[in-house]
Amino acid sequence: MDIYIIYVIKTLLLPTASLLIISIAGLILLPRKPTLAMTLMSFSLATLLLLSMPVIAKYLAATQEIYPPLKHSVLDEFAPQAIVVLGGGLRAPAPEYAAQVTLKNRTFLRVRYAALLAKQTRLPLLVSGGKVFKAENPSEAELMTDVLNNEFGQEVRWQEGNSRNTAENAFYTNKILSKEGVQRIILVTHALHMRRAVEQFQLQGLHVMPAPTIFWSRSDELNLFSFLPSACALQRSSLVMHEIMGRVWYKLRYL
Repeated sequence: MDIYIIYVIKTLLLPTASLLIISIAGLILLPRKPTLAMTLMSFSLATLLLLSMPVIAKYLAATQEIYPPLKHSVLDEFAPQAIVVLGGGLRAPAPEYAAQVTLKNRTFLRVRYAALLAKQTRLPLLVSGGKVFKAENPSEAELMTDVLNNEFGQEVRWQEGNSRNTAENAFYTNKILSKEGVQRIILVTHALHMRRAVEQFQLQGLHVMPAPTIFWSRSDELNLFSFLPSACALQRSSLVMHEIMGRVWYKLRYL
């Protein structure tokens, strides 16, 4: 299926688009079927309210953030051979950068943690991320390499610049590493994304030590603001839904 079609369908299924569609359907049905219309609109509003609450976003994230922070005490037993860091998108335009394109915040945070691990372990780095939409832009792997080399002083040994999603991250990364005899990796990505990523890399036969970063389920203790709706909480809830949908889609497409 064309990547554009997949992204359009995904966008329409995720909050807030899906809830808006339900509300619009309710408005259309209101003159003819008021009971059904009110049910649809009430459901949409209630769901939007719940997903916008930080406490709900926190516990939704916990369903996917199943891997704890990396403990360095287990690395000797695992004996990793490389660090793999996954891209999370590019930001364009970025007029403050001469290239007009740079790493999205979520990609930069992964790169930053991978740089720290590379410094601590002295393991070789592989960066994974291609071009999703615009062929004229550099790949995520190219920009990640530039940041790691020039901003964090960490050399990148391998670039994987063909992938457009997590399953392809795993497939193309394994093609590179298998030629180098590498089977045991430390995998760096967001804690929310790690569950789906580990599943895909294990399907390729790689042994994975998860090294998640940016935990949302381990945020501050509950307080008054945990129950007040916010745009940030809605975004996080939407990303959790994205991960759940992604895992279901991958089981249908790649298993």
